[in-house]
Amino acid sequence: MSWVIIISLVMFVILLNIVPQGRDYDRAILPWNATVNEQGQVLALGLTLNESTLREISQLYGRDIEVKLFELPSGERSAEAYLHSAYVGTIHTALVAKLNLTPQQLDEYFARGARITVSKQGAREVLLNSQDTLDLFNYPIGEITMVPRRRLTAEAIEKRFGAPASIHTDDDGIAYWYFPDKGLELLLLEGSNDILRFKPLAAFNGK
Repeated sequence: MSWVIIISLVMFVILLNIVPQGRDYDRAILPWNATVNEQGQVLALGLTLNESTLREISQLYGRDIEVKLFELPSGERSAEAYLHSAYVGTIHTALVAKLNLTPQQLDEYFARGARITVSKQGAREVLLNSQDTLDLFNYPIGEITMVPRRRLTAEAIEKRFGAPASIHTDDDGIAYWYFPDKGLELLLLEGSNDILRFKPLAAFNGK
């Protein structure tokens, strides 16, 4: 057997271990299989909102996570984590997790920020030191958002998720599809990637 064939076989085996295969994941993690349990907690993407931590996200979807703090011009602050490339089953997606911190905890982390940048819109972005970044992996996830690489059609959404409880279209033409039974707010953006945002049930009051 030639070295070319041997190397090709080795590379094929490596790729088999990298590329997600249909048999290698629990179908419960797929976004359309999200549920709400008897305690009213949203179970989505293999996580339980307000209980699962950022560390659990890293165990499920990889360690290449960027954690940042934000402050809007309104003064609202948040801690968010980004995975720019992950696979939920076979779905190639970016993931954004919003962490549950109290206002006091956010203030403390902001005060220790390693570097602050300000956007043209006036929002402040704070990069953390290494120890604070590690600490935030122990905090629970309040919301998690998927931004799949491939866009969804309305027909595909209804086939997978069922009919939404309600639909709202804003002045910018963004369609919001609400699925409270899955804790899901789905945003359809014309000419851009769709957004699947999983939130606690309290966020769906009246929707």
